[in-house]
Amino acid sequence: MLNFEENNVLGQILNDTYGKSSTAVSPTMSIKGSLQGDILTLQYTTVVNLASERNLRDQVSVCEDESVKLTKQYLKNLKSEFKTDAGRGLKIKELNSDDTVEMITTSPYTPRKIAYYRRMTRYSCE
Repeated sequence: MLNFEENNVLGQILNDTYGKSSTAVSPTMSIKGSLQGDILTLQYTTVVNLASERNLRDQVSVCEDESVKLTKQYLKNLKSEFKTDAGRGLKIKELNSDDTVEMITTSPYTPRKIAYYRRMTRYSCE
């Protein structure tokens, strides 16, 4: 269980609206973190252009692989920053993960579709 100081350290690292973490900006994707008790939630979001309905599942599979890779990299950086700031390692165990695809624009005149791809992953922290 995290104590008060460690909770504040983790909150500062996750805070991307003000403070140290607000300077990292990516135009293609976003990973937002929130802490509720000892549950850390990371939400990956990106905008994807889907070419056609025939291979929609294959295109989403590519997004899935990318989201897992980038979320793991984000978590690795988070653990490293936490160890530097708090003086101890952060133990994290994945609880569950799910993804969604939300169509933003679609037209009967073109096969191209624009969608949000989101992956939400929950972890327990110690």
